[in-house]
Amino acid sequence: MRPTKHCCKRLKQRGFSKLTLDIIYQFGRCSTAPGNATKIFLGNKQCREAEREFKRLLQHLDKAKGGNLIIKNDSILTVYKN
Repeated sequence: MRPTKHCCKRLKQRGFSKLTLDIIYQFGRCSTAPGNATKIFLGNKQCREAEREFKRLLQHLDKAKGGNLIIKNDSILTVYKN
């Protein structure tokens, strides 16, 4: 998804980052907007769902810390921790 020049201007004016856009896009709720467009809204419910997903991701990140993969010819041969 590529932002228009207008969108880039509004991002700067309103203090939105690329990561903020990605979060709204990934976790937001879709509805129809005028002009046959789609509106994506990130409300309280969607924020709670995103928080749960991020917490789950942090748990997996903690488990992966120190992990090693041995790969050959696009195949994972083994995995271990230091």
